[in-house]
Amino acid sequence: MRLVVLVLAVLLMSGCNLFEAYDPAINATGKQVVAEWKQRPEVAAAQFEYRHGLDAGGHLRLEVMLKAEAITDAVLDEIVEIARKDCWLGTPYDCYATYVIYTTDDPPYADKPGTGKWVRQGEVELTADMEASYGPRPARPTK
Repeated sequence: MRLVVLVLAVLLMSGCNLFEAYDPAINATGKQVVAEWKQRPEVAAAQFEYRHGLDAGGHLRLEVMLKAEAITDAVLDEIVEIARKDCWLGTPYDCYATYVIYTTDDPPYADKPGTGKWVRQGEVELTADMEASYGPRPARPTK
């Protein structure tokens, strides 16, 4: 019993948290996606939320609002591809990422849950054939 208490005390004092699964690379990936989206003229707003921990796993939720007059299938595909590319290149680990695309014609409001109908939503799917387009994923750190 003393050994368990000693190990927990050492972990807590060293800054390790058994209940936290924060990955700075995933957080940086969310920032990168949003930064690239905001550079596009079709984008009115963009944001991300990174949920992490034992109870939440590691989930990156990406949201973008496009100007209504700019919505085409090609633009939607390009927006999703930016997220795919950045998730592929951003971390060597699999990260569960989803995206939601809204329009300025029907935006969501923070103070009115359930408002705003999305134009497209889904999971950011990473496939092995992406290496041909974007190169290899970052190497996992060695211990």
